Amino acid sequence: MGMRRLLPLLLAVGLVVAFPALAAAHDAVEKTSPDDGAAVGLLPAAVAITFTEPPTARGAQVRVIGPGGDVVTGAPTVEGRTLSQPLGGRAPAGRYTVAYLVTSSDGHPVSGRFTFSAAVGLDGSTASVHATVPVPQQELPDVTAAAKSQFVPIILTVASALVLVALTVVLVLRSRR
Repeated sequence: MGMRRLLPLLLAVGLVVAFPALAAAHDAVEKTSPDDGAAVGLLPAAVAITFTEPPTARGAQVRVIGPGGDVVTGAPTVEGRTLSQPLGGRAPAGRYTVAYLVTSSDGHPVSGRFTFSAAVGLDGSTASVHATVPVPQQELPDVTAAAKSQFVPIILTVASALVLVALTVVLVLRSRR
């Protein structure tokens, strides 16, 4: 087999191997504020999630559920790689669960949860930072289905394979001329 025929074949194989790996790469959470599992003195005025790449603001959802229910105020905002959600001024002290869902820079949904406790609420109330407050799970957004979606990676893989097949056919036909 001549080098002219081997080169397109090697290129095609390399790209077929590389594209699914690239399509499977998702943005990840780099840090949260407050930290997951943290016990803070004063409840912050906002929670923040920093990702490895900037998420898109469209469709971003953040729920912050505590002893008094959902305490978010306003819409979440994205600045650079950080998604922030302001909390209402009447948020009491206690344990909080933050659930989020964003679309990553590569088009995939990124979701998760983290918890923290606050000894002093924005309303001035106090609680033991280790107090256990049940968080009603039905109030948190259902992020499981979106997070498990394989639609985008499958479409990217199929499209990549079709492009590579077409490129290989073109190169093989050119080499026969």
